[in-house]
Amino acid sequence: MGFFSSWLFKSGLSFAPEDGKGTASSAYGGLGMALGNNGFNVIGALFLSQFRLGFIVFGIFTFAGVLIATLIVHEPSNLDETSTKKKEKFSLKKCKVNFSFLANWRDYYLALIGKMFQGVGNFAITGYILYIMTDFLHRGNQTQSSIQLVNMIMLIFGILMGLVAGPLSNKFKILKLPVGLSTILLAIAGLSLFFLRNNTGIILYALAAGLGMGLWNALDNLLNLKVIPDQNRVAFFLGVYNLGNTITQAIAPVLAAAVISLFGYSGIFIVSFIFFLDWWYFNAID
Repeated sequence: MGFFSSWLFKSGLSFAPEDGKGTASSAYGGLGMALGNNGFNVIGALFLSQFRLGFIVFGIFTFAGVLIATLIVHEPSNLDETSTKKKEKFSLKKCKVNFSFLANWRDYYLALIGKMFQGVGNFAITGYILYIMTDFLHRGNQTQSSIQLVNMIMLIFGILMGLVAGPLSNKFKILKLPVGLSTILLAIAGLSLFFLRNNTGIILYALAAGLGMGLWNALDNLLNLKVIPDQNRVAFFLGVYNLGNTITQAIAPVLAAAVISLFGYSGIFIVSFIFFLDWWYFNAID
């Protein structure tokens, strides 16, 4: 569902006016992702001591959300449409061309690999944030309030970046630099918990991660469109690019679990730091 909704939006973003793409990207990524991810995490933390009730409540939210989204989109059927294009047969040769590392596709592949590295670094921490609070930072009965504080700060910064990042990117014609900066901020966020295992570290993590994820969510969608090598095949390239969302959510928990078993929770932050900086390397500003 997440894969489809993200692909659907990015495909729709390609139809936005050129001078409004940044604003549209910010509205979806900065505002939408912040409210969805961090806003509901604040609410979700309330159910830590009543997790069964939480599953019921959020199950109802999910069911209602799907119905509302279906009613809003209300995509009409295209079964009666006739295509004038000749149906192409599948061949290994065409498949090879689609995924070949051609020189003029450099930025696309760098962005794809970079997105995967950023995703692994991010989900390795956020996927284990509850256990980081309880087993690594030993927050005890302050776990709930700590998670709420982190997500509230990230929510505020996500909304802020959703309002300003896209328009500023359009105005000053910069894109790669702020997206690259976002991963450096996320790397700093991880190290703040590693070195400062107290309230100060938690607040610094929330501030740096909030600003970093706010920038990333606001501008990453626009970057996706800028690096597509063939504007006539936007849906195909966005579909491949969206693997950076789905694969990383599967890989990160497995990698994090292996790191925890070998080095303890401290290892998560070092691994995340390395992955975040590798995004900067793969997407070197040129």
